[in-house]
Amino acid sequence: MLILIVDTAGPEGGVLLALTEGAPSEPGKADVLGIHALEPRKFSQQLISATEQLLRGSDLSINHVDVFGVISGPGSFTGLRVGVSAVKAMAEVTHKPIVALSRLAVLASASEMSGSQKSTAEPIHAILDAGRGEFYHGIYRDGGRIRVMESLESLSTLQENVKSVPGKTVVAEPVVLETLKTVFDPAPSLVPSLSVRESLPLAIFASQAQSFTDVVELDANYLRRMVPKIN
Repeated sequence: MLILIVDTAGPEGGVLLALTEGAPSEPGKADVLGIHALEPRKFSQQLISATEQLLRGSDLSINHVDVFGVISGPGSFTGLRVGVSAVKAMAEVTHKPIVALSRLAVLASASEMSGSQKSTAEPIHAILDAGRGEFYHGIYRDGGRIRVMESLESLSTLQENVKSVPGKTVVAEPVVLETLKTVFDPAPSLVPSLSVRESLPLAIFASQAQSFTDVVELDANYLRRMVPKIN
């Protein structure tokens, strides 16, 4: 199975091409054919050419891709629109399925893959900077495969929610670690990398489970705060 993954959710983006192998019991096994980094604030200019270069480098075309993966959020508004729109266009042209992945789920998965982390059955609190003193917070089980919840939270709400569901807490940004280690005990663990490569195990698992998102329904996941309706 040939899978192409697009990540434009974070400050730096990337495109990954991989040929998966093995049985569903080995969901992370794959041969990475290539990765092309995307420069900050240049996603829209570089994404299509990066994809073409990856495919040409392996003597492949877009029609050879079996599954498209995309990090659908949370992240920057502009970055997410670039990645989601590109994957929707490629999937529509080729009539191939899409797996949409949460960046928080990828963080949870990466924490289990990291050599500094031991895989356990306890919940994983994945936390990313949302700006303006707020945080994206996801609770996962089974290494990011099972989502318990995701939300946009203030620091006080984040503290309450982490305390209410005991588990390990992981972050991907040093600035978030510095903020949280003064209020969390124990301090969160820092995942050293959160690039498109870290999304591959979850993308393979979702593909093998046929957990696809219809191209019409695919949209960016901004995790915006819900505003109560006024009657």
